[in-house]
Amino acid sequence: MRRLRVIWLLLTLVLAGCQDERQRAAFCENEGVRLLVGGSIAFSYEPNSCQLAFSRDLREFRAGTDTMSDFFVATFSQVPDALGQRLSADLVWTTEREVLTRKNLTLEVVRFEGDMVWLWSAAGRIGLVVRILE
Repeated sequence: MRRLRVIWLLLTLVLAGCQDERQRAAFCENEGVRLLVGGSIAFSYEPNSCQLAFSRDLREFRAGTDTMSDFFVATFSQVPDALGQRLSADLVWTTEREVLTRKNLTLEVVRFEGDMVWLWSAAGRIGLVVRILE
């Protein structure tokens, strides 16, 4: 019986890892500034109705609608600048009903293209695409 439990646990971990890899791969294929939380898009930047901001000194990225009714703010421990880099961030974003916060979220830079950076948190199932404006 114990052996069956061990096999079941290992199988569950392998399947969960495969699902995370698929989510991460799908996240990396899409373009545009956005925030993905648990497989759902929490915010997507639209050039005609949104604003972007970046502060290197504060290590902060902001994206929001013109009215700021929907937004996300990510404040990083360091500015992302290399593929594979791991860093932490405090993240604040809106939902339909509330403003949510995630402190000390560990993210990994999974794609870097021009001024765009794709960051992924496997533990939090959160994907974030930011643009370094300079």
